[in-house]
Amino acid sequence: MAQHRDIPLNLITGFLGVGKTTAIRHLLSQRPEGEHWAVLVNEFGEVGVDGGLLADTGVALEEIPGGCLCCVSAQMFTVGLNRLIRSQKPDRILIEPTGLGHPAQIIRTLTEPPYAGVLDLRATVTLMDARHLASPRHREHPIWQDQIALADVLLANKADLYSEDDRETLHAYVAAMPSPRPLVVETTQARIEREWLDRPRLERGGALFPEARAFLEAATQSTAPGHDHDHAHDHAHDHAAPAANEWVTIDTRGDGYIGRSWLMPEGQVVDHATLAGLVDGFTGDRLKGLVETDQGWQRINRVDGHGGLEPMAAPNTPLRPRIEAILPESGTAVLDALTKTLDAAHTPNT
Repeated sequence: MAQHRDIPLNLITGFLGVGKTTAIRHLLSQRPEGEHWAVLVNEFGEVGVDGGLLADTGVALEEIPGGCLCCVSAQMFTVGLNRLIRSQKPDRILIEPTGLGHPAQIIRTLTEPPYAGVLDLRATVTLMDARHLASPRHREHPIWQDQIALADVLLANKADLYSEDDRETLHAYVAAMPSPRPLVVETTQARIEREWLDRPRLERGGALFPEARAFLEAATQSTAPGHDHDHAHDHAHDHAAPAANEWVTIDTRGDGYIGRSWLMPEGQVVDHATLAGLVDGFTGDRLKGLVETDQGWQRINRVDGHGGLEPMAAPNTPLRPRIEAILPESGTAVLDALTKTLDAAHTPNT
């Protein structure tokens, strides 16, 4: 890749459901005329919902399913990134890691050979929901802490939903952050300004956030505690693509969470009323999907018990309907109930 030099690159990070993909769509709408951008998307699940949400943006897109870029997908990450660089020759690359991904390892990978000199890593943008500051499950999760600690730009998204207590807690949290502090902006609908991408990376020297430093040390020894991703399915990452008429269900585990992905046959139609009830009743961390119903295509976007079905235009190219659910590992019974309901909701293909 010697002919490629200093390609600007940004990480767009944040925990589950904070609006990373929406932020990327905003950024892509602000591309300077004539510039060719590329996006690399990683998801905790196996079926690539976020890539489908970016398919109409006209950018080069690489999807890496099944875990975080810093561990099980590391080889797939370099293969996908190398393919983007060589085949697309982009003027900028945006990387969206899974909401359960450690950015520390990704930053290290991007700033060491073979990428040193090829890529110009610029500001890391982290999206957060300030309401999570009142949630020990979020606030005490090492990945949540890691993502915020390594931000050069910190976007407090969904600000229109904050109470005064949420806002006061956010201001106190930011005031207590060690120097150098990131640019902190309250925003809604994941709105982001393109010029923030070119802000300088904060010089933290060796004083990385303790969780990030501990993770890197453990990763070097291949014994990262609590970060062992167990992919509980029979399909390896290089398995053959399932047949177009096959209904596929795959589980992914890691970092205290379990995800279940459903990939439906092409042309599969789901009963809208049943799907709406399934979505409204989901109380886990994240439920997302692209599904064709008897009332047209629907986007599923539910986070922490909020959100539901959103009508969407039919895809320009054939797309297999897909759903991904993520919740704590104790939620296997919820996933099994979802599977049963979803199975009852679909109509046989003709």
